[in-house]
Amino acid sequence: MPQPANDTDKPVGAGLALEAWAQGYMVGALVIMSAITIANMRRGVILHKLVLIELILGMPHGFFIFFEPPVYSWYLSCSAIPLNMSWSLHNLISWMKNKPFLSRKASLIYIGTVIAVQPYWVLEIAANFTFFNKINDLFVRTRPFEALCRDPWWIFTTVNLFWNIKYRYNFGFFELARISPRFAVMMASMCVSIVFILVDILAVTKVLTLPLANGINPFWKLAFVFKCLTDTIILDDFKTALDKLSRYKLNQIRDTTGTRSGNHGTAPRDQWLELSRGRSEATGGIAQSGTVPLDGIRVDVETHVERADAESTTQRSIESTSEILGIKGGKMM
Repeated sequence: MPQPANDTDKPVGAGLALEAWAQGYMVGALVIMSAITIANMRRGVILHKLVLIELILGMPHGFFIFFEPPVYSWYLSCSAIPLNMSWSLHNLISWMKNKPFLSRKASLIYIGTVIAVQPYWVLEIAANFTFFNKINDLFVRTRPFEALCRDPWWIFTTVNLFWNIKYRYNFGFFELARISPRFAVMMASMCVSIVFILVDILAVTKVLTLPLANGINPFWKLAFVFKCLTDTIILDDFKTALDKLSRYKLNQIRDTTGTRSGNHGTAPRDQWLELSRGRSEATGGIAQSGTVPLDGIRVDVETHVERADAESTTQRSIESTSEILGIKGGKMM
């Protein structure tokens, strides 16, 4: 299998095919998600605009495989700048979507730590340039820290969202998937992105061996696409989306309860009248002789009366009881 002369050269053979596929996959996915975002975004909503900017910033880094050295190295290093900006912007978007679930202190820690790691990205951009232009190998030492300065906030956001779904909104995950398949796809994308983040770490630390230059592998691209997918599927913050689903669930429960209550509302009255008529007919032959047997004496108490016809229902109850007891004019017949 052909191999690049060293870690900084353009990949060849299987490595070239793998990297070309990964870049094409990333750019194609980002283009489609950008179109979907434009179609669904609302005017004046900053969060929606930030999602679109995040997608656009990630696209330039998917073309360096087409160039030959020295343009290859220059373009790779320069296109990494908007890519790193997109990663930081993703953490900002995650903070905005997660913010309604956070206390003020937790919110400040979240965004404060995102800001605190920005000097690392400045160093990473410089290290990337010097490495692929064969100036020094600082990038070899900085690249393993990339996931640490990029992904903890995303993992926290995912865990916090799942926790709130389960304990604050009392949604089962399968129940939520049934009510909103879109939300289920978003949650699945979160989990898949974390899986690829872990695989990327294994590749960078040489646990997985790939025929590619240091730092170039398909796994971070796959993780990036699935992270962007979660931003695109639901553009609003998580609380707004979950509140809508919660209201929908409550309306379903209310409709179901209302239907059952409507059916039960007339049941006691109808059952009472049915029993009264049936009992009178069963004892009719004996009652006509002027003798009322003991089993023909029954007092029915209606425990549920609809307001709309409370008076008429009570009157019918009295008349029916009087017929059973054989009372007329206050005297036993």
